[in-house]
Amino acid sequence: MLERIDDAIPPLTITRRFTAPPALLFDAWLDPKAVGGWLFRTPNGQSAHVEIDSRIGGGFAIHEQRGENLATHFGEYIEIERPSRLVFTLGLQHEGPSTRIEIDIRPDGAGSLLTLTHYLTPEAATKSFAFRAGWTGILEGLARQTGEADAPHRLILLRTFEAPRALVFKCWTEPQHMMRWLCPATFTVLFAENDLRIGGKWRAGMRSPVGEEFIHHGEYLEIDAPARLVMTHEWERNHLEPKALTTIEVELTEQGGKTEMIFVQSGLATAESAASHGHGWTGAFDYLAELARELATSDQ
Repeated sequence: MLERIDDAIPPLTITRRFTAPPALLFDAWLDPKAVGGWLFRTPNGQSAHVEIDSRIGGGFAIHEQRGENLATHFGEYIEIERPSRLVFTLGLQHEGPSTRIEIDIRPDGAGSLLTLTHYLTPEAATKSFAFRAGWTGILEGLARQTGEADAPHRLILLRTFEAPRALVFKCWTEPQHMMRWLCPATFTVLFAENDLRIGGKWRAGMRSPVGEEFIHHGEYLEIDAPARLVMTHEWERNHLEPKALTTIEVELTEQGGKTEMIFVQSGLATAESAASHGHGWTGAFDYLAELARELATSDQ
């Protein structure tokens, strides 16, 4: 069932240039083998099932195994005009509510210019940052699928903390709190220091269970306490990861005393690096959850 769209809510629009010609780009949306490699894929996920009936009134089912969870996406094709336009619905359940996606492709020199428009419901519009990050990562995957091997990878993690967002923001930005959580599970933070201002630097070190030391650092690009933090991330010492200057975006929203965090790390060099960072950050956020809960309890 296509959900009613509020005309007062501007649609989410993303435009990206691709080196692939329009026909190759268009066909990647409807080829089951291609789709399984990029559409709704996550760094740690495994494609479980892809079914596509590429005709108007036909639809798709795309399933990905994400750990113990099976992520599902369903839709119906409304318009198919090869190689310039594709319109479909998108929902997380076969018979559940869905929204409308429009894909427009036009030639741009030897490549293509693709514009994706997602018509959001009022509820979805409150999470437009997450949708934008998700679609941007998906289009990076489409670029790799159609021949841009060096297109970057993007990691997106969602987490809820049992604490007000002001406390979670402090955990991200105050060294005495960063010392408590800024490392993967089983690691130990060695030091954490920062200069919390636009253009200011941050730097932290950690030790693995076998005694290896790792150091990462970056620069603050945006500070909007307690809602949003943007900073660069680079490894100063890490023999396991390829060299890459990445960007981290943290967006915090609060409801009922709990904080929802959207974490995005963009510019990762490889799928393996994105998966590795995902594992590391997941463990770190477990520590962050413990710290935030402790601080929230002590504040009461």
